[in-house]
This record gives sequence, structure tokens and C-alpha cells, in this order.
Amino acid sequence: MQKIPVTRDGKRGSEILIIDSSEVVKIDKVREREILIHTKEHQYFLDFSFDSLEEWLFEDGFRLLDNTNIVNMNHVSEYDNIKGIVYLNKRDHNRPTTASTARIHKEHVENVMQLINTSDPASSEHNPQKHDQIFEKIISETHDGQLLRSYATIRAVNERKRAEEKIVHMAYHDALTNLPNRLHFDQRLKSSFNEAVRTNGKMAIIFFDLDRFKVINDTLGHYVGDMLLQSLSKKLKGYVKEKDLVARFGGDEFIILLSNIAHIDEAAQFAKGIPELLKEPFLFENQELFVTASIGISLYPHDGTDSETLLKNADIAMYRSKEKGGNSYHYYHPEMNKRSLHRLSLEINLRKALERNEFQVYYQPFVDLLSGQIFGMEALIRWFHPEWGLVSPADFIPLAEETGLIIPIGNWVLKQACFQNKKWQDLGYPAQRVSVNISAIQFHQPQFVQIIEDTLEETGLDPKLLCLEITENVAMTNVPYIIETMQKLRSMGVFISIDDFGTGYSSFSYLKRFRVHTLKIDQSFIRDVTSDDENAAIVTALIAMASQLKIKSLAEGVETKEQLDFLMLKGCDEIQGFIFSKPIPANEFELLLKNNKQLSLL
Repeated sequence: MQKIPVTRDGKRGSEILIIDSSEVVKIDKVREREILIHTKEHQYFLDFSFDSLEEWLFEDGFRLLDNTNIVNMNHVSEYDNIKGIVYLNKRDHNRPTTASTARIHKEHVENVMQLINTSDPASSEHNPQKHDQIFEKIISETHDGQLLRSYATIRAVNERKRAEEKIVHMAYHDALTNLPNRLHFDQRLKSSFNEAVRTNGKMAIIFFDLDRFKVINDTLGHYVGDMLLQSLSKKLKGYVKEKDLVARFGGDEFIILLSNIAHIDEAAQFAKGIPELLKEPFLFENQELFVTASIGISLYPHDGTDSETLLKNADIAMYRSKEKGGNSYHYYHPEMNKRSLHRLSLEINLRKALERNEFQVYYQPFVDLLSGQIFGMEALIRWFHPEWGLVSPADFIPLAEETGLIIPIGNWVLKQACFQNKKWQDLGYPAQRVSVNISAIQFHQPQFVQIIEDTLEETGLDPKLLCLEITENVAMTNVPYIIETMQKLRSMGVFISIDDFGTGYSSFSYLKRFRVHTLKIDQSFIRDVTSDDENAAIVTALIAMASQLKIKSLAEGVETKEQLDFLMLKGCDEIQGFIFSKPIPANEFELLLKNNKQLSLL
């Protein structure tokens, strides 16, 4: 509230009194620069510009009612629109206080009342759109300059309020999804902590992010990723109860506060509903995108008694779900801290592995089943850490994809494989085709085709001696782009292979559109091909289909003579597996070429 300086007699040098604006019911302009301040019991003088009073006291509820009256609307108890009288206390009061009826403009009072009520969020008449319409109508019909200034003041103050409310909203909400942001969440969490301590209550934090969301961003673009996040946010708003809170933590990460839960199982029941929200595919340009989520749960007070610890432990539990393949939820357990520290250490060392020359490329031969001879090889990365020794690709490849390190690492493998293959050609060995795995992120990096061209030019390798392997799931993401890029690569002379075929959900008709050179049958089908009738039927069908489409069929993971005999009987073209050779360093692979090692087909 404003403090208003007044005097009892309005004379210069008189004692200055300070009264609170809440005590004032109206202000009258008696003559130029002589203004009367009315409380319910007294009146005072104010030596102040009348024109600036309304805006100065607007926040305290004062409005200009006519050219010489400013009334504190907080004290209006009744308005007689027939007589045009504003009562500043009860009408039946012994001495009812009113604004001077002789000077009141009835229509102006009605206008002011409408503008006030339609702009006030607490009013039942609150309607910003109607407020704007009323304001435009009033302005067009009013010719009194003093009243226009009053309306403009109401408008200016309301706009300022709106702007302030918007700024506050922006400070506490995410711009993309309009969900509460991390700052909002932190404040709510602190108040929930206080309530839980006071009532000895329980609460849960649920932390989740979308599995392989980076692939969607990198393949279809951030615009599509943003649309997906907005769609999910709308579903989350409807799913989360009013007493709880869902916020966007950043990127594709969301965090939910379940306050005042009766039992810890409530958190699990809630987490089980998140996959249901994602069950329906997200549609973009007639293309269906299926997404899943990795979810972590931490509980108060069991897993932490402060916000930082609870958030950290929910995050750790979420990464445990991700390590298990995603599309699941896990409660936090103290043992997870060890895994979390290991993962952090793994990431730190992975970032330094390239510059420290800790990577090597191994090669596993491809064998032609008509001649038994080596015709090519797959380049496979191996990481030899100076302290840990050989790090499994199953541990660091997913991490490299998640962090984006797969791009520099994958491009390094591509270049090393091309250099090595060209070296073998220069040494006079028979021409071999080297096959290099390309991740989704690599394939969709800007200028990918140009990177292939530059690598071939730099290494001097003939394009037809390079084969790029992409997985079935990568091939089915943003199909038009994939087809266009494959066409450019084929026109260069580069071969294309579809890896892990049969493990995804693609339509066989796409193989014809992709026009790939080789279809690699996943080792999960080969492993039990001689003992599982369903696997045998799938492998037989894939070989036959590839033959009809004039695509080479290559079976991965062939380890036994029985598997080999089955594949030869069904007409498989090529194999790869331990029955001939495991992945080996370049010098050992060179010995295979030098000795012209062949696979016995008898």
C-alpha cells in the first residue's frame, strides 16, 4: 500500500501527516492543485498533481470516476446505476459516504466497473478477450480527454500486470511444452519436503526420459522431436493428478513429484502407466513413430532426505532401466551408485580414447559358400584400455551413441578400414570388400555422403571395395531420406548391406525400394537354426526372398558344421562366423590372405 502525505488545512508549512492509502475512500479535486483526501471519518488536503494520482494509486484500487473524482474501489459497497451514486459504505449507514453525484458520469462508472471486472482474475466476469473488446468500444465512443486518460491508465496497468504475469510464468515454465520447469519443480519439492517432515509423510520422485530420442532428433530433425515432446507433455498433464507435479527437466527428460503417497507401491503403479501413454504411435507425415521410456524412482525418506539426493538417486535408477534395454522402471538401490560411477568413469575415458590411440580395428572374414574363399571382411572396433584391458563393445558402443561420440569414433573406424583395405590391395592381395557399420546418428549427420566421398578420395580405395552396413531399424527411420541417400551412395559405386535383418518390424517390400546388395541374417536366428523349427522357417524364407530379389544373403554367427550344412542346403550365399575365424587384428587377417585360407565345404 502507498503512503500518502497530507495536511489538515492545506497550507504551506503545515504539519505533514502520513496516511495509508487503504484508509482513503475517495479523492476530490476542489480547484487546480487543491485536492481533498477523504477517509471514512476525516478529510485532508494533498498538494499533488491530480492527473497522476490515479496511476500512482491504481494498484491500491483507485479509479477515476469523473473529471474531479478518484474513488477507492475497494470501499465501494454498492452502485446505484439509476441515480449514478457510488456508496463507499452501506447505504443504510447513518451517514452514507458517496461520491459527489453532481459530478459523476454514470456511463463512465459503468465502463470502469466493466473494465475492472473483466480484467480481474478473481472476478467471475474475468474475460481478457471481452475486456479488449469493451476497451476498444469505449475508446471509440469517448471524447472526454480526462476520461480517455483514465481508460488508458486502466489499460496500461492491466497490460503491465499481464506482462508481469507472463514474465513470472516464463520464469517457472518450459517454453516448448509449457510444463513447469526445473526451478518450479525445485520450489515445489522444497515445500513438499516441509509438509512431509511436518506430517511424517512419504513422497516419490519419478525421473524418466525417452529411449533413443536422439535418433529421432538426428534422423527426422529437431522440429519433429519438439512436436513429439509437446504431444507427450499434453498426455502427462492429463495423467498427473492435481496434487502432484510434472515438469520438463531438460531435453527429453521429465520429472514427476508424487506428494503425500500412502504406500511406496503407488509410485510403481504410477510408473506402469507411463508406457501406456506412449503406447499409441506418434504420427508425423503419415509415418508412425513408436517411443518407449526408461524410468527411475526414488522415495522419501528411504532414498534421501534432501532434494539433491532424491533427484540424483532417481536419475541413477533411470539409467539402470536404460542399461536393461529401456521401456522399464526401477526403484533406486544403493548398489546402483557403483554402476553409476562406473558409467561416468567409462564416459570420461571414452572421450579420451581416440586421442590416446586406445582403439583398434579388428576384421572378421566373409566367406563365399560356392568357393569357400574369403571375399571380404567386417571392420569391428575394439577398445584396449591401459588399466581395464579389453572393454566390451556392448558396454561402450551404446554409451557412444547416447553421448554422440559415435560420430567421431565411427568416422575414425571408416577411415582406418579404408586405409587398411587399400594397403592390402597395394601389397597385391586379391581385392576384398571391407564392410563398416554405420550408426543412425552417423548416417544422418550433415554431409554424410560427402564424408564417404572424402574418405575414399583420401585413402584411394575403390568405392566398390567399400560396403556400408546399416541396421534394419535405422533403415526404417525416415525412409524417404534413407532411400535418397542410398541412391547417392550406389551411384558412387559403394555397396549397401542391411544388418540384423529379421529383428525389427520392417515390411519386406522396403527391401526392393532400398535396392541393397546384401541382406545379413541376424545370428539370433542362426544360433538355433538346426534345433528350432520356427527359426529354420524364418531363415529359409529370408534366403529365398533375397534370392528372388537378387540380393546376396549372408548369415552371421555361423559356428557349427550343422549350421553350415543347413545354410548351404537352403542356398545361402555367404557366411561370417567362428566356424572360419573370429574377429582378428589386421596383421593376423593379412596372414589369412597370404596363406589363402579357405573354408572346407565338404
